[in-house]
Amino acid sequence: MFSFLFTQHIIWTMIDLLLVLLVIIQLFRMMKGTKAFLFLNAIIIIFFVYSVSKYLHLTMFSWLLEQVMLILMVALPIIFQNEMKRVLEILGRRNPIIKWFIKPPVIAVESIDIVADAAETLSAERVGALIVFEREDPLVVVGESGSYIDTLLTKIMIRQIFYPNSPLHDGAILIKGSRIQAAGCFLPLDNQLSLPQELGSRHRAGLSLSSQTDALVVIVSEETGSISLACNGVLEPGYSCERLKYRLKELIQPVQPKVNVEKKVAIKKTEV
Repeated sequence: MFSFLFTQHIIWTMIDLLLVLLVIIQLFRMMKGTKAFLFLNAIIIIFFVYSVSKYLHLTMFSWLLEQVMLILMVALPIIFQNEMKRVLEILGRRNPIIKWFIKPPVIAVESIDIVADAAETLSAERVGALIVFEREDPLVVVGESGSYIDTLLTKIMIRQIFYPNSPLHDGAILIKGSRIQAAGCFLPLDNQLSLPQELGSRHRAGLSLSSQTDALVVIVSEETGSISLACNGVLEPGYSCERLKYRLKELIQPVQPKVNVEKKVAIKKTEV
């Protein structure tokens, strides 16, 4: 009987340690590249030292480490609000229950063609633009920051919105499915991103949104007329109309490996 209880205790202890290890590994993955990563390392080291001191019955030292950990736990949500928000958003995004009830908008191929053609025209006219495609992550806050218009997506409508004399030209437009849901939207800036100084406000805003969500952001520079795409926290500059169409379609509907390789080789040659 004693042997059975002892074995059971060891099994549950191993399961407990394994769960803690999995949580730590997942936190490291989600916070990698942020300032909170080093902070998390410090907490783990302090916790390890605290566990050893408890095992060795170092009462005063254990009490001191307990107070330090308590202070750190209180300071963590205050100092690293953006990182904790990012972790919670990732956990919520991966929740299968939410995905079951909330169907993400489908980006139509026609919408991609319209946006790419409009971006080419705006680029030729040196008119700045910021165009956001909503995907699985809901962009409720982004839509509420602008003017709700809910109109059919057309090339003329995009040009009218970003025309310099338009009251909505400074913000972004939010595309949901095949409709423009809102215009004149403000995108949240991620202060933790290390961005080159030469990037303009549109590029910074688009890159920040793509690092926080799975949105696709098309950016047209007002100064140079260059077309860029922000995706997964990476800024891809120097797009033409046809390349932009291909890249967007590739992201929403991955092509066959053979075609994909041929296209990527062609793109690389063009860039060189």
